Amino acid sequence: MSCSLMTDSWTVSVHTNIADISPEDWDRCAGMDNPYVRHCHLLALEESGIASPENGFHPRHILMRDRKNKAVAAAPAYLKDHSEGELGIDLGLAMAHSRVAGSYYPKLQVEVPMTPISGPRLLVHAAVDEDEARGALLVALRQQAKKDGASSVQVTYMTAPEWEATDAAGFLKTEGNAYIWRNSGNENFEDVLASMHKRGRVKVRRERKKVASEGLTYKQFTGANITAELVAPFYDLYAATYHRNETELWHNRAYFEHIFRSMPEALDITFAYQGGDPVAMQLSFLGEDMLFAQHWGQSADIRFLLFELGTYQTIESAIRLGIPAINFGTTGQYKAERGIGMEPAYHSLWFRSEDFREISEMGLKRKRAAAEKERAIETSRLPYKMTVAGGGGE
Repeated sequence: MSCSLMTDSWTVSVHTNIADISPEDWDRCAGMDNPYVRHCHLLALEESGIASPENGFHPRHILMRDRKNKAVAAAPAYLKDHSEGELGIDLGLAMAHSRVAGSYYPKLQVEVPMTPISGPRLLVHAAVDEDEARGALLVALRQQAKKDGASSVQVTYMTAPEWEATDAAGFLKTEGNAYIWRNSGNENFEDVLASMHKRGRVKVRRERKKVASEGLTYKQFTGANITAELVAPFYDLYAATYHRNETELWHNRAYFEHIFRSMPEALDITFAYQGGDPVAMQLSFLGEDMLFAQHWGQSADIRFLLFELGTYQTIESAIRLGIPAINFGTTGQYKAERGIGMEPAYHSLWFRSEDFREISEMGLKRKRAAAEKERAIETSRLPYKMTVAGGGGE
C-alpha cells in the first residue's frame, strides 16, 4: 500500500488487496444499492483467485479519506495484463497502441472483474460533493497509471453521471450496449403480454406452454435459504453450460462458495427440477432498483427452458419483488424479440500518449456510432404494440 497527500482536504491510499481495506470503510463509499461493488463481492473475486495477479489482475484500489480520517470515496481498480472479462470494449486498440505508442499492457482498469454489468465505479459517500470527489478519484487514477507505467486508465460499465464526470476530466467517451427490461406499470406477467402485439404474445405463450409440458418443478432460494449444500448442484449446472458451448468458465467454484456464504441476502436463485433432479438454474443479484440476471446453467436439453427460467420467470420475480428493472447483460440477440430492450453501457478511456489520443478518439467515435445503430435495430425488434426503448411497452 502507498499513501500520499492528494488535496488540501483528502488523502489517497492505493491498496494491492481489497482485504487491506475494512468493509466498513469501503462500503461507506460504495453503499449497499449495487451488490457487485460491495466489499464482500470484490473480496470473493480476489480470494477465489479470479481477480489475482496469477490471472493478470493486480489490485490498485483507490481509497480517499477526509481530514477526520473518514473514508469518503473509492474506486475498484486493477492493473491488468489482458482484456479478459470486458467483451470487446477496447477491441482493436491494443494493436494500434503497440504500433504508435508502445506496449498496451499493463492498463489500469476501473471495473468489477469478469462482470460486464453496469453499475457505479467512482464510489462516493452520500455526504461528499460528488463532482469534486469523482474528479479527485480520476486524478488519483491517472497518477497511479503513470507510476505503474500503464498505457491508460479505463473506466468500464459505469453510470451515466460518472460518464459525464470522466468527460469533464478529459477522458474519451465510448459506448457499448446492454439488454435492460423496465417495468412500465405491469402488475403481473399477463400485463406484460397484454402490452405486446399479437405475434409476440403468441410466441411467448407457445414457448411457456412447451416448457410446461415437460413437467418441471421450480424452487426459489433467497437469503438464509441459500446454504453451502446448494453450491455443488449449482456449479455443476453452471459448468455444464460452458462445457457444452466449449467456452472457458469465467467464475470458479470457490467464488460461488464465497458469495453464497457472505452475501446470500443479495442473491436470488431458482432451480428447475425434472423427476427430482436439478436440470437448470438461474442466479440473479438483487440491487435496490435493479435485478441483475447474470448466471445461467442447464444440463438437460429442454427447448425454450432458457427463455422460461432465464427470462419470463425472472421478469415475474422482479414484478413480485417490486424491482423496477432487470439487467440481462450485454449479449443474446434472442432477448429483444422476447421484450428486452437495449440501452447504452458507458465506458471512458484516458491514454498517457498524446499521439495515441487522436487516433483512438476516431475509433471510439465509430464504436459509439455502431452501438447507437445496434440499439436502433434491437428496438425495432421489440414485440410491443408501441415500441419503447428499455422494454416498457404501451
